[in-house]
Amino acid sequence: MSLITLKPSLSLEKEALNHIFKEAKLYFNKVEGRDPIPPLVNIASIIPELSNDDCYCLSIFYLNTIIGYLWVFEDSTSSIYILHFYISKKYRNCGFGKLAIRELENRYAEKQLKKAELVVSTNNYVGLKFWKSMGFDKIINIYNVNQIGTNSVEIELQKQFTNEPED
Repeated sequence: MSLITLKPSLSLEKEALNHIFKEAKLYFNKVEGRDPIPPLVNIASIIPELSNDDCYCLSIFYLNTIIGYLWVFEDSTSSIYILHFYISKKYRNCGFGKLAIRELENRYAEKQLKKAELVVSTNNYVGLKFWKSMGFDKIINIYNVNQIGTNSVEIELQKQFTNEPED
């Protein structure tokens, strides 16, 4: 049995997820100047160009306890975009974040995942260090404050899973 599992978020988890969202909201407002994506929402209401058919909110469980959540967009059959990722403070520095991302990558392994991408704030030092340690080491874009509507420059990072030619 794995210590960390990812499951599609359910409405019966709403109270636990909203508690984590409130904590995440304080953090992301501090480092980005905006709210994170809430759990269990219609993603198209937040990001109109995305479809609910291609985006998933996943609850992150440590054994039977919800410790975080993430949003993932299936960009193509071989590419994902991590829209949001948050582990509750109580469960940080235990390796659970890394296990959760490895579990996410394992979910997509059968689809022959070639790349994953995400955006991280330059003010989010913890996030930058974490994503670099997870292999997101290629900068594919840099957004200034006016482009993305935050209080800091944001960096779009990519992780390659194969030696395929890059797009």
